[in-house]
Amino acid sequence: MDTDPIDDKGRLLFGAGFVFGAGFILLVLGLVVATTGSGVGALGIDVAVLIAASVLVTAVVGAALFLLAFPENRVEVPVSLAPGPEDIDEERS
Repeated sequence: MDTDPIDDKGRLLFGAGFVFGAGFILLVLGLVVATTGSGVGALGIDVAVLIAASVLVTAVVGAALFLLAFPENRVEVPVSLAPGPEDIDEERS
């Protein structure tokens, strides 16, 4: 049994795959709505706009997760501005 913890890259790639999968399902849903003819009328246009907006959002989120999976695309943000022990040692030198 493999009990190795998943690293950040694995989590982000898994999330990106999940989001892209959801986007693909939304595209299929859009094709089904378009081919069944229920896209005629005001309600059909509202449904089509909702599906298109959902596909756009999932594409943006999936691309962001995919890009963040690679360390060279991340920015390291300091959590605390308080000096740590290594900073105090440098000041004494």
